[in-house]
Amino acid sequence: MDPHPDFAAVDWPRHFALGGFLLTPLAHAFVDEDYAAVLATAPLFDGIFGTWPEGLTLEDNLIDLAWHDREFTARRSFSWIVRDAQGTYIGCFYLFPELGTRGRAKAALWLCDVSDRVSVAETLKDALASWLATNLPPGIEVAWTTRPHTGAT
Repeated sequence: MDPHPDFAAVDWPRHFALGGFLLTPLAHAFVDEDYAAVLATAPLFDGIFGTWPEGLTLEDNLIDLAWHDREFTARRSFSWIVRDAQGTYIGCFYLFPELGTRGRAKAALWLCDVSDRVSVAETLKDALASWLATNLPPGIEVAWTTRPHTGAT
């Protein structure tokens, strides 16, 4: 699997701190934790990823997480679990370069039903946007998925 041309030279950390958040790779090792978070948060996804996670099984989730990990390693897309300062899983952040084109990527953020979710999402999105502005290869335009009910606009 070849890297996306815009990200072939990117060497992003798999684990890093960003403000009061910790980002860790979305990988198969976290399948139980991720599956529980996704199922508990399903009503909040409303259109972020179509009808997903409708019908999702633990085995399906394991396959998805292994795929996300492989895509990250191959530099084709990037996915992180977002944790609060105490290490609690609070959501995920994705960056998907647009396949078949150059200079464009899509970012998506979802959060579990955490206290003050809208404020947390706004703070996190601002931190992620600043991080991307510093770390993206030059000339990449990022379009964010807008979800007013999560604050990830």
